[in-house]
Amino acid sequence: MIHQASESRSPGMIAHAAGLLAAFVRYFKARAALFGVEAKEAGVNYGVAAAVVVVALFLAVLAYVFLVITAVFGIAALFEGRNAWIGVMGVAALVHAGGAAALVFYAMRRFKAGAFPITLEEFSKDQQWLTRLSSNH
Repeated sequence: MIHQASESRSPGMIAHAAGLLAAFVRYFKARAALFGVEAKEAGVNYGVAAAVVVVALFLAVLAYVFLVITAVFGIAALFEGRNAWIGVMGVAALVHAGGAAALVFYAMRRFKAGAFPITLEEFSKDQQWLTRLSSNH
């Protein structure tokens, strides 16, 4: 009789274990799907930031070129006289340098935003739920 009772309990325990395993699989599948969506968003975010950095570097190089040309022709103007285009080149250099600085600050802000905020928030909620559940039992 004892042998039969343990056999009748065994399928129930296996069924419960299988149900628990299935629940874990569904849980991690949902979290993996959320992670995938956020990974795509993070890729776009960091891709845009990287493109902005490239443009900022290009503008910084232009600013350097304009500043050097301005310095060279400014010194040359001391010896020859007035040339209005020297001031224009200086202003162009300042505009490019300002644009590069603005883009670098924008890219830094995008990088500081962080990745996967929704997934981390969901894991935090899950942790709180599990903590409350374990404290009730």
